[in-house]
Amino acid sequence: MKYKILCNPLRILLHVFYYMGLSTYISYKVSPKWQRLRPVKLLVIHLLIIAFLIIMILQYKYDPPYHDNFGKFYDILKFVVLFAVHLLTLLETIITGQHVCEFFHLYYKLNKSWFKSSRPLETIRRTYWKLFCYLGFSLVLTVAIEINYLVQIRKKRDWLVFFSSYTPSIFVCRCRIPQLVMYLELIRMKLLQLNQKIQQYANGTKKVQLKFFENFIYNDLTQWAKVYEDIYETSVLVSRSMPVSILAIFVATYVKILSDCYWSYWVIYAKFELHEIFECSLLLPSVLNILLVLVVSKNCMRTAKLIPQSLHSIRHSVGNLCLSRKIQHFSLQICHQQIIFKAFGCFTIDCYIASGVLLQPI
Repeated sequence: MKYKILCNPLRILLHVFYYMGLSTYISYKVSPKWQRLRPVKLLVIHLLIIAFLIIMILQYKYDPPYHDNFGKFYDILKFVVLFAVHLLTLLETIITGQHVCEFFHLYYKLNKSWFKSSRPLETIRRTYWKLFCYLGFSLVLTVAIEINYLVQIRKKRDWLVFFSSYTPSIFVCRCRIPQLVMYLELIRMKLLQLNQKIQQYANGTKKVQLKFFENFIYNDLTQWAKVYEDIYETSVLVSRSMPVSILAIFVATYVKILSDCYWSYWVIYAKFELHEIFECSLLLPSVLNILLVLVVSKNCMRTAKLIPQSLHSIRHSVGNLCLSRKIQHFSLQICHQQIIFKAFGCFTIDCYIASGVLLQPI
């Protein structure tokens, strides 16, 4: 069964992540056996590719051009870390694949049961296209920069062999960040739609206060609380689907930035036949990915904080204690069910961007 609510742009992204081995979910029905074996087959293919690249490095006996051990250490560290994170990401995808499937089943349930009119669906489609263009530009820019740099160093065979050896791992690791951004943006969209619905009721109570209208709001508050609980559950499923790989990718990104900075400094200082802009361009994809996830995550969690403000903007008569208690209970639910992302319990992405490093218990 194809989920019609998942429009074409989102399906394209889902298929890209699926065929790269970063997701076990696909937007059409497949046999359980195929869904279970496909990620394992992709893992085997990736292992063969990595083994081939390692053999290629050993065959050419790459000798770093540095005259000190510091640069060699960074190259070896980058090489090992990227391959390790590459395999760790694929293994995590297989182990936690069920959480991704549950996420999209719950997301489909929210779309089907909560937003039935055509206007929200048009908004969803526009958001999908915006998300597709945003992530597509990020992926194309990453590939273009890596390929352009390989073309620039094609005359230096040792450099070309070394840089091309870990380029597939870089691409897999960098695609994991846009995947997280996609999940966070889908969650933010649901939070925004829920907040807009509550805000409409709040604006209505400012103009007129009627007893039957308050009873109508009281009945809808139960439905809103259930919707928020489902949205919170989607955020929990995202945290469970990629807790280790996101932490490892942030570490690998930090290592690669240090290594690329030292490499760029050394190439510019040694005055090789490369323009400075090509060396500095190596840093751009890593910085772009970090900024992308931090900005999108902050927007997502800031949207969640707008819901209590909209709730307490609902005016009601002083004697309507039932509605007052219902609003307070919903606010407490939001306080306890905060939309945050925890990476293996030691790295938290919340409304304050990235906080709680090594402060959260594992």
